[in-house]
Amino acid sequence: MKKYSFVFLIVLLFASVFTGSAWAKSNENHAAELILTNGNVYTVDKAHSKAEAVAVKDGKILYVGSVAGAAAFKGVDTKEIDLKGKMVLPGFIDSHAHAYLMAESLFWLDVTNLSTLEEYAQAIKDYVKEHPESKQLRGVGWKRELIETSGLGPKEWLDQIVPNIPVVFISSSHHDLWVNSKALENAKINKLTPDPQGGIIERDPKTGDPTGILQEFSAHNLVINALPQPDFTVQEYKETILAWQAFAAENGVTSVFVPVHYPTENLLKAFEEMDKESKLTLRYDLGLWADETKGTKQIGRLKELRDQYQGNLYKVDSIKIFADGVGDNELVWDQDVLEETIAALDKEGFRIYVHAIGIQGFYPSANVLDAFEYAVKVNGKRDSRHAITHIDWVREEDVSRFKELGVIPVPQPAWFGNDWYEGIRGEELKNLNRLNSYFEAAIPVASSSDFPSTAQFLSDFRPFTGLEVGVTRLDRDKTTEADLNQVVWPKEKASLDEMIASYTINGAHLIFAENVRGSIEVGKKADLVVLDKNLKEIPVTKINETKVLLTLFEGKEVFRSSLFSESVADR
Repeated sequence: MKKYSFVFLIVLLFASVFTGSAWAKSNENHAAELILTNGNVYTVDKAHSKAEAVAVKDGKILYVGSVAGAAAFKGVDTKEIDLKGKMVLPGFIDSHAHAYLMAESLFWLDVTNLSTLEEYAQAIKDYVKEHPESKQLRGVGWKRELIETSGLGPKEWLDQIVPNIPVVFISSSHHDLWVNSKALENAKINKLTPDPQGGIIERDPKTGDPTGILQEFSAHNLVINALPQPDFTVQEYKETILAWQAFAAENGVTSVFVPVHYPTENLLKAFEEMDKESKLTLRYDLGLWADETKGTKQIGRLKELRDQYQGNLYKVDSIKIFADGVGDNELVWDQDVLEETIAALDKEGFRIYVHAIGIQGFYPSANVLDAFEYAVKVNGKRDSRHAITHIDWVREEDVSRFKELGVIPVPQPAWFGNDWYEGIRGEELKNLNRLNSYFEAAIPVASSSDFPSTAQFLSDFRPFTGLEVGVTRLDRDKTTEADLNQVVWPKEKASLDEMIASYTINGAHLIFAENVRGSIEVGKKADLVVLDKNLKEIPVTKINETKVLLTLFEGKEVFRSSLFSESVADR
């Protein structure tokens, strides 16, 4: 009996060792690569769940829940970060940012931060001296009000400094172009040249000669397409994308919708190459520009570009249309051409993304909604997720049409402070900078920055600026309790939960990615940001002071603040 008991014990021991080893091996196969623990995790799921820990493996979220629950996914090689109570959010999604335009400040003469004509003149002279072989001079960031006080016409002022090569400056808003006589001559623009559809060649009221300022993109392209050199090379765009990615990661942005203003294939080639080289560290959704002078004739080419340029981390399936300019009171397109073009693009499966700002008494968003309604009538309704961006002026009766047509509003909340409301009172107030109206109607607002289209683009790009102003309706420098009592139109304030959703899950919805991004849920991509403040526990007027400590894109660290190592411990 003792003999059999001894043999049984030996067998049991070997069985225990074998099964223990197998369990350990199985556990390692299911072990997380990274665990964020002891955090305040705001998941942005449908239940607005909160958690303490997130486990990540193979670029996806493996577990969301308690610290104890996450421990089951810890293996020998798992990296664990103790957040010590720091807030975790899904990576931010900017639903309107011209990432590629960072190339202008990298490779052109950037005068954005200059404030006098004397500074302009010196900067231009220095640039020409440093680039003696250049066949053209391109610049960005000029201020119209400076030129208007010069005593000279815009082109004459530039001619004094650079008369022999084309000089072309674009404004910070990107809707006005300032050029010299050589640029006009090169493009064969004179007093007899008609204004293109949707554009304006400004003219001297006495002589009819072009002044050197052109408004809107169809007019810009008359000059730009005639320049001796392209905007940027493929290599310059690749360098730009790398710089943009670092900038975006520092601000917690992990996905972006990029409307492209000019028909440049070099940009698409840059994305194609970087995607193949595994150098993209954001998810990019690109929107090609539809020229208002070409209507439906351009759709074949747009389809060719869509078919040719589709990658792992970028895609081209949207079209950007300008319904109006900036401060204009008329449509860029003829309404019938707009409707036919939108219907034709919709039929081909494109998502259509329309710029419509408006001014008091002029509501281009209504015209765009009419065009979307026409597309439904012609093609039938589908899950198109068409969008209208800017939407500064929207009539009350049109809010329900957004909902009925499935059109997504894409505002820039950072611009919605009190400074908009000077001189506007009474009934018109309710039509300006709507936000809460959309949320009340259960419309998935997708917030954005429109980088770099304002002089304060560095601040406006930060999602925290939009989050704060969306909640307070105050300018970013208004930060006291007294200021909160001075809001002109408080009805359109959104809640913090709504604003967070607009920069995360709603942005994912806009780009058809809500099943894989936009919230912290098991199986989704591990796009995560760690913040130095808990947004739910600080005064709303302090949200803009928040900093990103850590940004993960698909589980990989793409930004770590120098403050992070001081506030948390890696184990």
